[in-house]
Amino acid sequence: MSIKRILVPLPGLIEQFSEIDIAMAAAKALAAHVEVMFVSEPPPVTRAVSGSEMAYGRGTVVAAQINRYAEEQEKRAQQARDRFMQVCSANGIRILGPSEEPGSLPAASWRETQGTYVSLATARAAAFDLMVAASSAVMASLREVAEESLLQTRRPVLLAPSRLQTNLTDTAMIAWDESPECWHAVSSAIPFLTIANSVQVISVDRKPETRRASQEEMLAYLRCHGIAATGRVVAPHLRSIGDTLLAEANDNHIGLLVMGAYSHSRWRELLLGGATQHILKNAASTPVFMAH
Repeated sequence: MSIKRILVPLPGLIEQFSEIDIAMAAAKALAAHVEVMFVSEPPPVTRAVSGSEMAYGRGTVVAAQINRYAEEQEKRAQQARDRFMQVCSANGIRILGPSEEPGSLPAASWRETQGTYVSLATARAAAFDLMVAASSAVMASLREVAEESLLQTRRPVLLAPSRLQTNLTDTAMIAWDESPECWHAVSSAIPFLTIANSVQVISVDRKPETRRASQEEMLAYLRCHGIAATGRVVAPHLRSIGDTLLAEANDNHIGLLVMGAYSHSRWRELLLGGATQHILKNAASTPVFMAH
């Protein structure tokens, strides 16, 4: 598959915009169109003010709180717009007008809307090849919208780390576990794997011999796409699979980690823990490409 439409939904409650940086880097590398959608959430629900409370000025206090909330949302929207324009300029990416269609690529669009972040982002994701979301270390709803995109719309998600230390064209690492979800992730990530300087296929297992045959199958699949890769098996020792993968990515200066999401059921991972949940919560320095 090709990746030509990238969605970046920004919740109005955050002040970090790392998603914009990595989305524009992806658009430039893949010649794609990026839509950045800033979502202003409605103010928190405030209970009805009684007549007696109104007499004591509570209504005025509530109105002032709502006004402050609206002002804060507009301030963050402006900050996000400024970051969007700066990053586009730095990457030489053309900014489209409100009704302008992308012609030559890469290109980028800015959009503002109001409503519930998770529902709007999930509904919009179906019309795109890829969604970019920040690490859930920033905000819990980011993990929720990433999960909904993966499980409901079946769209891959690129997790943007809070501190980007590598380039998408650096070495890519495939977290290989033989699952259908991992096969889907690899096939969806071919555009990124093609532009990577090198590709590693890594399995986490205490018994290397159990993974070698399936790794050879994956290496053969990649060769058919013109991608030369190497494979190896690492032991988890006393760490979880998620910890081991993130440690390998950090130690080898990986530019992109590719993995299948929720090879086990979502509820099993929520109850017992799993690599997907761990990566969603802890990917602070490595971009992660996930597909289900």
